[in-house]
Amino acid sequence: MIYRKLGNTGLEFSSLGFGCMRLPFTDGDVRNIDVEKVREMVHYAIDNGVNYFDLALPYHEGMAEVVIGDILKEDNLRDKIYIGSKLPVWKVKSYEDCEEVFENQLKKLKTDYFDIYLLHNMDYAHWELAKKYRVFELFDKKIKEGKIKHIGFSFHGNVPLLKEIIDYYKWEFCLIQHNYMDTDYQAGTEGLEYAYSKGLGVMIMEPLKGGQLAKKSPEPIQNIWNKCNSERTAAQWGLAYLFNKKEVSCVLSGMNTMEMLKENIETANMFPIGSLSDEEVSLYGEVKKEFEKLIKIPCTRCQYCLPCPFDVDIPSNIDSYNMGFMYNTIEHAKNFYNRAFFDPKRSTNCTSCGACLPKCPQHLNIPEIMKRISDEWAIKK
Repeated sequence: MIYRKLGNTGLEFSSLGFGCMRLPFTDGDVRNIDVEKVREMVHYAIDNGVNYFDLALPYHEGMAEVVIGDILKEDNLRDKIYIGSKLPVWKVKSYEDCEEVFENQLKKLKTDYFDIYLLHNMDYAHWELAKKYRVFELFDKKIKEGKIKHIGFSFHGNVPLLKEIIDYYKWEFCLIQHNYMDTDYQAGTEGLEYAYSKGLGVMIMEPLKGGQLAKKSPEPIQNIWNKCNSERTAAQWGLAYLFNKKEVSCVLSGMNTMEMLKENIETANMFPIGSLSDEEVSLYGEVKKEFEKLIKIPCTRCQYCLPCPFDVDIPSNIDSYNMGFMYNTIEHAKNFYNRAFFDPKRSTNCTSCGACLPKCPQHLNIPEIMKRISDEWAIKK
């Protein structure tokens, strides 16, 4: 396994990290994690050099921390890996609640400390809550107590917010969404490079856009990949893009089968920093342009339409719709669109007030688009 420095923390993480958001489960219930399958995967990952396991309170509705904690304790694995979890400020109401959540996470994971700990899912709303609940005082306290070794945050906002957060506190690393299609989305390439320039370790989530970039490539896309003499799967192309970058400390993958785990470990070992040729790197731009031809709604995600008076996240609704068609993963995209966390932001909350219409530089009929997405994708209740 190839290892990389996590910023200036002194830690060396495996280039592939084990994301615990999509563990195998049974009976159609995400809480019923298939413990023995997970145990087998955990052992295989550790035996093959994976040394970081990434958790969060919401994963598997609270059960991921319990199951991973049990396996690490029962099989005496805790000292062989680094573990991290996250503080979800949207689930608490006070500083005291934050501390209670933190201590409960330690208990569930059956450990005395977190190697790394993250402020979870920062966007503008969650960032304001973090300041309101004085989480930085909590972090300082837990660092002093030795219960947090290194501190960071995970991020789902835009570049200006990322820079504001980085410059606000003594962060050591961040976790951002990035892949070859998201170079201008959320933190994007600019945010990745800014974090790296500030000495932060940068971990990557959604390297394959929730599996969408791992699907069999449409013929026009495959024709571009075929320009390279090396035969690679779509997933290998997606991961190689990130492993190639010096700014990336660790790529997290939510792996739910042994086959996926084995392929990803193999891929991680194939691509050290700078291993792709200039010609190979150029193919990603061609593929991105070809995928973008499949876009149904020509939104540039400038976000001028926001804020919506009814809190509809207009660009995210359009993103979900477009991605279903771009990657031929409509059912997958529909499931994401209908997840409970997206309820307040969903297109179904659009009242056709028209406040967004004069703001859109693309002159899109946004209320009509929101209605189309709702009619075609929303689960009827």
